[in-house]
Amino acid sequence: MKIASIKPFPVQGPVSDLCYIKVETDEGIVGYGECSLPGKPNGVAGAVRDLEPLLVGADPTDTEWCWQRVYRHSYWRGGPILTSALSGVDVALWDIRGKVAGLPVYKLLGGAVRTRVRLYANLGLSEDPNVFRSRVREAKALGYKTVKIYPLPPVGPVVDFKAVRGVVACCEAVRDELGDMDFAVDFHAKLSWAGAIVMESAIRHTAPLWIEEPAAAESPQDLRRCVERFSTPIAVGERLFTRWGFRAILEEQLAGIIQPDVSNGGGITELWKIAAMAETYGVAFNPHNPNGPLQVLASLHLAASAQAFGMLEHRHEDHDVFAKISGPLVKVEADGCCGLPGGPGLGGAFFLDGSDEPILGKIHECFRPDGSIGDW
Repeated sequence: MKIASIKPFPVQGPVSDLCYIKVETDEGIVGYGECSLPGKPNGVAGAVRDLEPLLVGADPTDTEWCWQRVYRHSYWRGGPILTSALSGVDVALWDIRGKVAGLPVYKLLGGAVRTRVRLYANLGLSEDPNVFRSRVREAKALGYKTVKIYPLPPVGPVVDFKAVRGVVACCEAVRDELGDMDFAVDFHAKLSWAGAIVMESAIRHTAPLWIEEPAAAESPQDLRRCVERFSTPIAVGERLFTRWGFRAILEEQLAGIIQPDVSNGGGITELWKIAAMAETYGVAFNPHNPNGPLQVLASLHLAASAQAFGMLEHRHEDHDVFAKISGPLVKVEADGCCGLPGGPGLGGAFFLDGSDEPILGKIHECFRPDGSIGDW
């Protein structure tokens, strides 16, 4: 069996743009993957076209060889666009491997170490405590036992009292609605290390499960300052790529939770290695998973088989739109978890086979009150 073609499919999603991969073989077996990088769908699709000549004619079940050839033979390594393209192709190759073997991907990773995968609901951005109260109620009604919120306003290097008071109000509202259940807070790397320390101290009494990206993960010195002063665990990693990107985080003990993204961080081949690294350092492995339905399936196979796994981010809305892309959709059950994927490969069907023409990506932006550019 040989790879015959690799095609990218950028599409408009309900929250952000999405990008999918179709790998065809000369024996008719097809694999699908996701390499969504919101705001950069055409860049990723172009990178997929660039790497296709490296893999056409290769055995798709030689996933490690294919990964190494794409990563090393392009000279330019890493970064969000190149690694996302590699990630989507890698996931599609694992889909093919599973279909050839007649087994779900997690069986090829050594089998499942758990029968249930804990999910947490991504409740999105807001500065309104009442909005978060409503979203928490909706998530609880669906079965989620854990949620994550993004309560920060546009901030500058100095965090003023109004911003702190607003974030505290949101966290207190969420804690009040949840009772003894858990919630996490995502700072989205908007703050300076000094601002992050002020904000963590202010919300500490609400007992968040973790604070995500208190400072930029590519600034280890800033994370070090946060680690030394926080009581709340730190989670980072959605904007890091490959095991080399996580090496300093783990070796320098800069986070208690890492969050690599299977669609951006190197695919199943690489995230399986990163999960093993996390286990070695006693760090939780919670994959970043905010985009489309194939990303969810790929993340679930890693969650099923990685000993260090803790819980998986999950979008609980827009199911009608996602159902037009692939199925079956993963949904939370009454215990706040879901079961393992079924069927060979990823265990899902892909319903799109449209154009790979450029699309208008959704670029999320943030402006501070003075008109300057903020971090989204």
